[in-house]
Amino acid sequence: MNNLFKKKRYLYLITPSNLLTKKLPLKKYLEILNNVLKTKKVKFLQLRLKNKSRSQILEALKKISFLCKKNKTILFINDYVDDNFLNFCDGVHLGQKDLSKKKINKIFSKKKFLGVTCHNSKNLAKKALGLKPNYISFGSFFKTNTKKIKYKAKVENIDWFKKKFSLPCAAIGGIRIENCEKILKTKCNLLAVSAGVWDYKKGPIKAIKLFHKILNKNHENFSK
Repeated sequence: MNNLFKKKRYLYLITPSNLLTKKLPLKKYLEILNNVLKTKKVKFLQLRLKNKSRSQILEALKKISFLCKKNKTILFINDYVDDNFLNFCDGVHLGQKDLSKKKINKIFSKKKFLGVTCHNSKNLAKKALGLKPNYISFGSFFKTNTKKIKYKAKVENIDWFKKKFSLPCAAIGGIRIENCEKILKTKCNLLAVSAGVWDYKKGPIKAIKLFHKILNKNHENFSK
């Protein structure tokens, strides 16, 4: 997986926060997601669901996994490491509160990828390296309504990390078409985006295409 990041950088799409609500039931979302993934411009997707039952999340994972496999999109799930979940994803993203040796061993025993949240902390980033993840993430970089912001990251976090370490890193938190080029001036490997795609005024497919265009335009800075 890490070899992929040496060639180019990617959009890392996070599922919308209102998934599995009356406003966005699973059936409706799957139709939207299918059209988004058919653009072939989403390399990574993370299923992130809070305050839902395990059965609801597993049902969503199974159906999203089918679409990801069909479109060759690498699928992560946030936090869940049970066998039932690991059977339908390519990797797991763990927050700091969810990190444990038992979970990490389980993930690697199933030959799955691992991503780790490091907020805005050099110390957490250094500790994460010992876990041998496939990438770490810094955030939040901008204001976001997707989740409550406890940590404010800066581009200096990415600059520091990429100067010292070769491990891929992701930027997350309030990233949109209008502000993403600030992040792309760094050596960041992944732009993790949720509302910046799903709530885009001209629709998610238009947002995906614009992000892809911006990523390609900024590839020269990344590959130097």
